[in-house]
Amino acid sequence: MPMKQAKPKVVDFRQGQEELHKTLRQGMLDAAIRLLSEEGPAALTVRKVAEAVNCSTTLLYSLFGGKDGLANELYLEGFARLKSEFAASAAQLAERQGAHGLQRLNALAQIYHHYAKRNPSYYMVMFGDAIAGFVPPLESRNQAWESLAVLIDAFDECMQAGVLPQSNPTAVARLLWAAMHGAISLELKGYYLKTERADELFNAAVQAVLRSLQVGPGPQLSQ
Repeated sequence: MPMKQAKPKVVDFRQGQEELHKTLRQGMLDAAIRLLSEEGPAALTVRKVAEAVNCSTTLLYSLFGGKDGLANELYLEGFARLKSEFAASAAQLAERQGAHGLQRLNALAQIYHHYAKRNPSYYMVMFGDAIAGFVPPLESRNQAWESLAVLIDAFDECMQAGVLPQSNPTAVARLLWAAMHGAISLELKGYYLKTERADELFNAAVQAVLRSLQVGPGPQLSQ
């Protein structure tokens, strides 16, 4: 019996275009963050990013709508990466017996710190003044805050277990976030001369917030 011939693969033009656009977008984001990291904010122009990936500025405008659109994508990408690292840690902690309560909060704080140190350019786009004049739209800021929801869940868990007094978990998550961000911002801007000093002060800031919440009710702020 003659063997059946395999059917030729059908080319899906639309799918191919979507995959190409996705690859181009990611390449442009990678080029933009590399320029930001290696040459500073002044290098982050539409022309230089286009040159870095050997494409026209017209194509970049069609994908991002210009510099602000590109900046917004970098902003969202930074938070998406942070959220991914938090999620991976949550899965690991869930597999370890006893990894809950304050231990979980301390672990999340360390992940946040390590993320900022490994991705300083992204971090400065997310929270700093890396791109002059860029103000994230409200929708993007709401999406960014969702990346930090794991902190709210961890505080809520502590309160339900009686490890911390009952209060507003969103408010205390913001309090811890503010302390972490303050220490990290000073570190990334070079105010600490020694790396170990930066680590020490970051950990001290985290512990100061957690101890203050243990001895009294947390802030009753609006969400």
